[in-house]
Amino acid sequence: MAKNKIVDTVADAVVRAEIAVVRAGRSAVKAVTRGVNAGARKVGLAKKKAAQKKSVRKAAKKAVRKAKRAVKKVAKKAAKKVRRR
Repeated sequence: MAKNKIVDTVADAVVRAEIAVVRAGRSAVKAVTRGVNAGARKVGLAKKKAAQKKSVRKAAKKAVRKAKRAVKKVAKKAAKKVRRR
């Protein structure tokens, strides 16, 4: 019985981590797609482009960080659950 509980906990953690990664990926794609409005605040076309690129990069990086954090959190939670049983 205990083995099954551990397997269930691990499987649950894996599913949650996958969901977190997909969610983060989706938000990164959204950031790139919408071209982010940061460029509108700058003057001149070259600066505008650079600002847009930078803000898209920042949004993508933020999404990746969020995904990593979510995965770590899920793993930590699962380990805690297993220890308690």
